[in-house]
Amino acid sequence: MAMPTYIQDPSTGQRLQVSGDGALRVELVEGAAFELPVQTLTRRKVLRDFLRDTSSSINLNVDGSTTPIEFREEAEITRTKWITSARVLLNGINLEMNSLDFRRFGQATATQTPLSNGLEFFVIQGGVQTNFFIDPIVRMGDFFDYADDYLNIVNAVSAQSDFLYFDFRFEQPVVIPPSTTDRVVMRINDDLTNIDLFHVIMRGYQEIVE
Repeated sequence: MAMPTYIQDPSTGQRLQVSGDGALRVELVEGAAFELPVQTLTRRKVLRDFLRDTSSSINLNVDGSTTPIEFREEAEITRTKWITSARVLLNGINLEMNSLDFRRFGQATATQTPLSNGLEFFVIQGGVQTNFFIDPIVRMGDFFDYADDYLNIVNAVSAQSDFLYFDFRFEQPVVIPPSTTDRVVMRINDDLTNIDLFHVIMRGYQEIVE
């Protein structure tokens, strides 16, 4: 019985194989750590970054009711980014998700009253926009349509101020190549200045491009 034969380069982990129809196939196989150079082992690095507006502010509790304000994770010249998840962080009054606060947007709206326009969350890759939220978020409860996890600690910040976060994991990493116009965007279309704190953290990994 014939035994399979491979040719492998230990410095790259690439392996050659002859397919059933006689073609020479290249397969990328992760090599053992001791066989790989340090540059390969440390090529991809952890990515943690806040979405930021054009002034580099990370505070999404802004007034976008007249002119929408965008917070972005954008391409850089020297990095390729893979975004795997996002965390929305909020604290303030009226963020108790086991109450009627579920049906408002914290202090930005009155009891059981939604935002007028809502929050949009999307990615643009190669000129194509893909929405993470099918419809804009107009109530805190709308986040639950998309969130993979959440935490709500009532009165955590002060006697009346609550802490709330939502985690969103992407089925496929969102790749932002260097020197492109690709980006992840959270667009604010309402006045959220009454929210005490509103941040969005992107998570994933990145590769420095030499």
